[in-house]
Amino acid sequence: MHFKTLLNYTLPALIFIAACGSDDTDKLTEFQINHGIGPVTQVIELGEIDLEKAEQGRQIFNTYCVACHQLDAVVTAPRLRNVANRREPEFILNYILNPIEMSNRHPVGRELSTSYPGVKAELGISESQAYLLLEYLRAANANEL
Repeated sequence: MHFKTLLNYTLPALIFIAACGSDDTDKLTEFQINHGIGPVTQVIELGEIDLEKAEQGRQIFNTYCVACHQLDAVVTAPRLRNVANRREPEFILNYILNPIEMSNRHPVGRELSTSYPGVKAELGISESQAYLLLEYLRAANANEL
């Protein structure tokens, strides 16, 4: 009888501990905390918005992103109209290029995953496509598109 009671309390506790995993936040560098986790590891300098590149970014957005994201409405993921004001460009690029790790390890990514629990997927977006998406988000933020 004592074994059964012990099992009833111990097994759920072990499952809970295993499911929680470790907190990798303390292993992040200062750059990763401020600019995200991914292939962009240095601060980038952006010039003026390039509307031609932004239009290419809009096409990529409509192909890969629109099922979950809109500029001005929440679908299954956050609206993106003002994301270029709220986040550093490196953060945006790293989230586009490394969404699963950002969702699992970065404090902002974890918070977003809690608020928007939809599936995060690696979409196979290249770094050059990610820069075009960033240009689109910058243009949308400035109401230039």
